[in-house]
This record gives sequence, C-alpha cells and structure tokens, in this order.
Amino acid sequence: MIDVSLSESVRLISPRVTVLINTLDENGELNSSPYSWVFPLGYNPPLIGVCIGGKNKLSYVNSKRTGEFVACVVSSNFGQQAVNCGQSHRSGDKLWEKNGLSLEKSVKVGTPRIKEAKAVLECEVFTVLEYGGPQLLVGKVVHAEAEEGGLDQINPLLHHTGEKFRTIGQEIILQRKK
Repeated sequence: MIDVSLSESVRLISPRVTVLINTLDENGELNSSPYSWVFPLGYNPPLIGVCIGGKNKLSYVNSKRTGEFVACVVSSNFGQQAVNCGQSHRSGDKLWEKNGLSLEKSVKVGTPRIKEAKAVLECEVFTVLEYGGPQLLVGKVVHAEAEEGGLDQINPLLHHTGEKFRTIGQEIILQRKK
C-alpha cells in the first residue's frame, strides 16, 4: 500500500450518486444545482445528507428558509445537462430551463422536481449542521419515487472526481452469513 494524502482520502469512498437539489428562492423561482456529496444517514426516519459548499449557496439559503428540498437523481441520459446547472448563477437564472430540463409538481412538498429524473426524494429539512466551510443539510424523506426496475432502469450518474463520472456496471451478489 501507499500513503494517500488526507485531502485525497475521501476519494477512496467514491464514486457517489449525483443529484440535482431543487429549492425555491424568495420569489418562488426554482434553483436546481448538482451535488454528489449526497448519502443516506438513516432509515427510521429515512434521512439523507447533502454537503453544500457554503452558507452563500442558493441551495443552502433556500432550503433553510423554506424547510424543504427535492433530490432528483441524475441519470446518464441527462448528466451533461445536470452538470451544466452547476455553473455560477444568480437566483432566478433558471439554469435548469436553459439546459433543456423540465419541471413537474412534487407530491408532498411545494418545491417542484425535474421531470427527467428517474428517482426522486422529496425532503423536509431535518437539521442543518454548520461547521466551518461546507454545511451538512439533512433531509427527512417524506416521499420517494423511482422507475420500476431499480438501479438498472435508473442508471444513476456516479461522480468520482472533477470531470470524471461513471455509471453502474456489473451487479455482484454476495451472501451474508447468518
């Protein structure tokens, strides 16, 4: 084995699922930004964590103000459009629309979701952990939907590092000893 720098150590547990986090600004305009620091935190209640790069990010400001957000799982078929939503922008710029994505109404929250997403988690803000740089937005999943057929049908885009992404390849089933 070789030593890995601490700043690179987190890459040893990637790739990570890419999602568009949808929030509403103070004017009711949708902000949809891509994140890959997204992970499950619990199942009872179902909680997800989203690491957001700072207190000035619209996803952070909007979700903290409204108490909700929607995580739309990005599939490889609209990956470039989703990543393009991450460019620098101001509130109300509608990057989702400029990149050819469309909206549909959510079931349990007021924030709309991206119609092209094959899996969606509608969340209420459970808590926000503020520690230095990135902020950890914790959402309680109040509604979830996915295409029938599981991961093969959803084909989530997995972010490795920088511009490197992957999709799910071969399924391996390993039995747990009882």
